Amino acid sequence: MLEPFDAKNIEVAFEHVDKTSFVDELVDSVSRLKVYSAVLKRSIARDSCMTSMYMKESLHSSRMEGTRTSLQNSLEKTTLEDDSDKDVNEVRNYSRATRYGRDYLMRTGAFTEEMLLEMHKILLSGNVHRTTDTIGCYRSEQNYIQNENSKEITFVPPEAKKVKLLMDNLISFMNNPTSNERSLVNAAVIHEQFETIHPFADGNGRVGRMLIPLFLFKEHEIEMPWLFLSEAIEKEKFRYYKMLNDVRTNGAWNEWIKFFLGIVNRQCIKYEGNIQKIEELYTSSLSKISNISTSRLLKQVFTCFFKNPIQNSHAIEKSTGLSNTSVNRMLDKLTANNIVFADERKRGNLYYFYDLIELL
Repeated sequence: MLEPFDAKNIEVAFEHVDKTSFVDELVDSVSRLKVYSAVLKRSIARDSCMTSMYMKESLHSSRMEGTRTSLQNSLEKTTLEDDSDKDVNEVRNYSRATRYGRDYLMRTGAFTEEMLLEMHKILLSGNVHRTTDTIGCYRSEQNYIQNENSKEITFVPPEAKKVKLLMDNLISFMNNPTSNERSLVNAAVIHEQFETIHPFADGNGRVGRMLIPLFLFKEHEIEMPWLFLSEAIEKEKFRYYKMLNDVRTNGAWNEWIKFFLGIVNRQCIKYEGNIQKIEELYTSSLSKISNISTSRLLKQVFTCFFKNPIQNSHAIEKSTGLSNTSVNRMLDKLTANNIVFADERKRGNLYYFYDLIELL
C-alpha cells in the first residue's frame, strides 16, 4: 500500500518551474487567450449561448468521472425540468456550481473556503451518483486514486488531518499569487495542487477543473469564466492523469505546464471558430425570419433557441412572458419554414434547432 503523499505548500512548486521549458507554449496560449476573450466579448454568443456552452463543458468534465449522457439528452431534460436522470443531474449541477462560483467572485472578489465548500455541495446534491454522503465539507478520512481499468492504486493523497492547512495555503495563493509567473502558469500549478490535495471524499476532479476558468476570471485574464477545457482534457484523459501523477512522482512540473498551455491554446482556437460560425448562423437565421414575418414576436421566440437549442412552449413562455397562444403560433411558423423541428409527441412537443446543436 502506498503511503499518503507528503504535499508541500504551493509556493514550493515554483522552485521547480523553469519557464524556458515552455516559453513558446506560454507566448502562444497567452496571446490566443486574449484573442478569444476579445472575440467572445463582442459576440452574440456572449449572452445567448453560454447556458449551452456551460452544459457542454459540464458534460465533458462529468464524463471523466463516469457520467454517461449526451449533450442533446442533457438539454432535453433541462427543458423538461426532468430530474429523474442522475447523469443529467450531475451535468446540470456542474453548471450550477460553476455559476455559483462566478457569482461569488463577482460579489466578493476573492476565493474562500465557504465558496469552495458550497460549490462542492451544489455539485453533489440531489439525485446524482456519489460515493459519499460527506458533501460540502473537506474529507475526514483517507482517500486514494486508482486506475479505472486495473483498479491498481496509483496515488494516495495527503492525510485528512493535513487537508485544511494545505487548502488554506492554496486559497491564499489563489487570492494573492506570489510566484511572479503569468496567470496561465499559476492556473496550471493551482490545478495540480488542488488535485494532489484531493480535499473532498468525491468530486475532486470536477471542482478542480471548475477552478481553472474561475481563477483566470478573478485575475481579469478573461471577462467571464468561459474557458472550456474539459473537452480537450477528456480526449486526452489518460495523458492528463499521467502528467498529474508525474509531477508527484518525478517533479515533472514543466512537462505538466507545457501540456496545460497546449490545451488552453487549442481550445481557444476551437472556440474562436465556433463563435464565428454561431455569429454567421445568427445573422443568416434572422435574415430568414425577416423574410417570413416582420413580427417582433417571431424574433423573440426564435432568440430563445440560442440560449437553449432545444425548447418547448412552456420554457419559451417562462423566458419571454408571452402567452401560450402567441408562442405556439410563432413555433408553427418556425417549423413550417424548417428553421426548427418538432418531435412527434402528441402533447408538449420539444423543438430542436439542429443548426446550433451541431456547432456547440
